[in-house]
Amino acid sequence: MALEAIEDLRVFDAIARTGSLSAAAREMAVSLSLVSTKLKRLEAGLGIRLVHRTTRQMSLTGEGLAFLDRCRNVLEAVAAAEELGADDTIRGVVRVTASVALAQRQIGPRLPRFLDLHPEIEVQVIASERLVDLVEQKVDVAFRQTALGESSFVTRTIAPDGRVLCASPNYVARFGMPEAPQDLSRHRCLTVGDPPPVRWTLARGGEEIDVPIRSALSSTDGEVPHAAALADGGIAMKSSWDVIDDIRSGRLIRVLPEWWGMTRALRVVQPVRMHRPQRVRAFVDFLEAELKAAVRANADLGLFPEGRQ
Repeated sequence: MALEAIEDLRVFDAIARTGSLSAAAREMAVSLSLVSTKLKRLEAGLGIRLVHRTTRQMSLTGEGLAFLDRCRNVLEAVAAAEELGADDTIRGVVRVTASVALAQRQIGPRLPRFLDLHPEIEVQVIASERLVDLVEQKVDVAFRQTALGESSFVTRTIAPDGRVLCASPNYVARFGMPEAPQDLSRHRCLTVGDPPPVRWTLARGGEEIDVPIRSALSSTDGEVPHAAALADGGIAMKSSWDVIDDIRSGRLIRVLPEWWGMTRALRVVQPVRMHRPQRVRAFVDFLEAELKAAVRANADLGLFPEGRQ
């Protein structure tokens, strides 16, 4: 396929993802007129209209929607062919998204070792508490710790994840250690949500209960209650991955260690593709091995409940 034709396909893909010709032009760092020219050339070559264009909005035609999948399959095949150089070195960009805490505490510190193994790969991390649109943002892999509703994507569990109650030793010394879940209603609870939650759901074995709580501090960012817990502010419910270092060092201690929040596994989510890039496979395999090693290394902390993946 001629380079010119490939570029036309890339323009059409950018238009479909960004929702407009002008946004596609900004993403590709080219002029709006060039994007328009490439789209017209592609439509003329195919003999079909791909995009409905008005002064106020743009949408794909039925033919455009049908062609989009084929377009992306071609672009993925081209990317796969371009990925390996003459020396078989894996190269290219891997775009990753994860929560801020997971990106900072678990992914970021491991990236230098990955880059040592694959010096020709560039990793771009989108750290966000919102669920990033993988197609629109051209994300290769997402790390999810929440319930999954992305049935159109490929998902895989790579590690367990617990949700644990924790507080600082100073807080417990001052206010006492809860002996039963019902005692939480008399403590300062540090929560995530807007509006703040009024109960926490806890589980022990096959038992599950809803415990009324008083949210003394709440935030839409999980790092705020985490910081408050470290500063002796109260009891927080955190992912095991967020507090490994704090529990290990003694900065935080488990509260009601027999009880767990509603635990979900740590999964990777990837767009469905005909050609899965080697750089993405290498990255996912590396992180999976690293995180499973971390689970084994911290088994003595009891942060990862067995059978709750």
